[in-house]
Amino acid sequence: MKRILAKITDRFNQFVIKYFISSRQIGVQYQQLQVDGWGPFAGFYYLWQCWRGHDGSKFFHDLSCVGSPTYVRFLRATHLLAHEQLALILNDHLNTSIDEHGFLQIHGTRYQLASELAPHSFFFRYFRELVIRAYPDQQGLRADQLGTKVHLFRSYLDRQVIEYLRHYHWPGEPAHPSDYERLLQYCQDHQLTLDYQTSANFHNRYHGEFTYPQNMKSQLMLDSQARRYNDARMIEFIVDIDTGQLVSEWNVYRKTATGTIDTDPAHYSIAELHEVADTESFNYGVPYGQYHVPARYRGTHQRLDVQQPVNSAIRQRAKKYWRYPRDYADVVKSAQDVQAWRSILPRDRQVVYQRFVNYLQVHHVANQGIKKYLKNTNGFGA
Repeated sequence: MKRILAKITDRFNQFVIKYFISSRQIGVQYQQLQVDGWGPFAGFYYLWQCWRGHDGSKFFHDLSCVGSPTYVRFLRATHLLAHEQLALILNDHLNTSIDEHGFLQIHGTRYQLASELAPHSFFFRYFRELVIRAYPDQQGLRADQLGTKVHLFRSYLDRQVIEYLRHYHWPGEPAHPSDYERLLQYCQDHQLTLDYQTSANFHNRYHGEFTYPQNMKSQLMLDSQARRYNDARMIEFIVDIDTGQLVSEWNVYRKTATGTIDTDPAHYSIAELHEVADTESFNYGVPYGQYHVPARYRGTHQRLDVQQPVNSAIRQRAKKYWRYPRDYADVVKSAQDVQAWRSILPRDRQVVYQRFVNYLQVHHVANQGIKKYLKNTNGFGA
């Protein structure tokens, strides 16, 4: 039925172009939309916008920016199923492929991922919703090849957010602000609250002997009870507590002469792989944290983010060498903990941290962060 309706819509669109639209350019652009896989319903939406007096050329240009508001509006106008929309984005538009090292490469020419995407961009919520709808079974993203691409694509979503933050400016900003300072200012400007409650043990990997956490994790958005397009704890930021700089695999990767990402693990040192192991990871599902998760989102984090398809070779090598600690406690559970931890001399931190962990275990109390602990124990604890 849907296929028949699509054929009727396409014929109607052609009729409109032939008899009611004088611009030859609009007709050419409509045909290009069909070549690009948008289908007749999105084509009708395009013609309707032109008929209402909107600039068709601007619409056509904005469409090439994957993640833009125009792009999302056209996605919704396609009436494609969630799985079909994901295929349209990753296969038809961005022309992605998985290379010999299991890394997702983007080869898009006309369509490019938006250079910078704000954390509050609706595209993130929309893409998360597509993934949840397209992969509702326990197999999750392991169900097919597209699922593997979707899994690997999350790192590019992280990259776009990082690029946005590192180019975020505001009146009166200090000289050379850290990534964390930019993040805090962005949240203040947009009245957002960071979540610090999810454990950062997977982002404090070590080799040999674990001393104390170097990195903290914060997430946006803090919480949401929305039943659709939920954005709770979707975007992760891994921050070096001392420097305030973001820890990310994208600080490490280099490009080849052809412009693709160099994904050969042999081309990176063990030290460089440390950031690859500690890197952030966009959440398609909704993590629990310390909050209530709406019924339709329960279990999505485990299914879509924890039980993953095979990672790239460079991530596998990094995680094999750099292991996550098991006897672990976060020192940062709020923004106030950052300065409290920085105030401890580096030579004292290992002792303070071990006492902190022992205190939590012996007293069976919830971890409220290093500041609360230091206040309760007058500095170094028992």
